[in-house]
Amino acid sequence: MLRIIRDLFYFALIIFAIYLFAKTEKYNSRYWPEVIKIRDVKLIDTDSIIIQSDTALIPVNYIGSIDFRSVDPDNRKKLFIHHILPAIIITRERLFDDLHHIEFIELKISNKKTISKYDSTFLTDLRAKYETNSLSELKIRIYPHPVSLALTQAVLESGWGTSSIFRNGSNIFGIMSFSSDDSRSLMQFQQSSDERYLRTYSSVIESVEHYYLLMAKVSSYKVFRQKRWEGGTSSQLLHYLGSYHESDQYAEMAQSIIASNDLERYDNVTIDPKFKEILTLRSYLMKF
Repeated sequence: MLRIIRDLFYFALIIFAIYLFAKTEKYNSRYWPEVIKIRDVKLIDTDSIIIQSDTALIPVNYIGSIDFRSVDPDNRKKLFIHHILPAIIITRERLFDDLHHIEFIELKISNKKTISKYDSTFLTDLRAKYETNSLSELKIRIYPHPVSLALTQAVLESGWGTSSIFRNGSNIFGIMSFSSDDSRSLMQFQQSSDERYLRTYSSVIESVEHYYLLMAKVSSYKVFRQKRWEGGTSSQLLHYLGSYHESDQYAEMAQSIIASNDLERYDNVTIDPKFKEILTLRSYLMKF
C-alpha cells in the first residue's frame, strides 16, 4: 500500500513538473508588455495639478483644461511643466517598452526561434505605423528623445500653455493639419489667404503621442533621429530641428528655456514602480 502511495506521489510530481515546464515555456515564448496604471484627475483649478518629484512620477491623465493666462506668471511655468510632464513620461516609457519588445523579437529571430502570434502581430502593426520594414530603422524611429527637449518645444509652441489651440484643442506642439479627416481647428490670425488648420486632440497624452509619432516619421527629421539614437542631448539635438519652426532663433530660444528652467533635471524621471504592472514568471504562474 505504501509503495502505491509513493508511486502515485512520484507520478503526480512528474505531472506537475511537466505542467510547470509547459507554463514556463509559454511565458518565455512571448513578450509581456509593461502596463502603466494611469490615474484620471479632473482639472478644477491649478490646485488639481500634482507637483511631481524629479525621480518617481505619478502617471496622471488630466481631464479638462486650465486657462494658464489667468495663472500668476510666477507660478505659471512650474504649473505648466507639471501639467504636461506626466503625458511626456507616460508616452516615453511606452515607447521604450515597444523598443524592448522589438529587441525581444530580434533576439528570437537571431536565435532562429519561432515568434509567437502575439509578437508577430505586434511587429506587423508597428511596421505599418512607422512605415518601415527594417527592424534597425524601426528602433531608430521609436527611440524617444529627452524629456527636456519635448518640454522645451511644448513651452515654445504653446507659450507656456497660453495659446488658443492648447486651451481649446490640447495641441501642445502647434501641429498643423493637412487633411479634412483630422480633428482640427481653423488657425486664427492667418497672414496668408489660404486657410490653415491646427490639429485638435482629446487629451494631452494623445497630443504628446502624435508629436513623437511625427518626429519618428517625417523625412526632414531623419538626421535628428539618427543623432538622438546616438545619444544626443537636448542641446545637441536642437541644431537638427531647423524644419520644425520658421524662426532662425528657434534653437537659441529653446536652449535659453532649457537652461533658465533647469529642464534637463527631468530627463531621468521614471514612473513610480507602484503604478507599473509587470508580469513576472511567478505572477504568471499564479495568475494563469
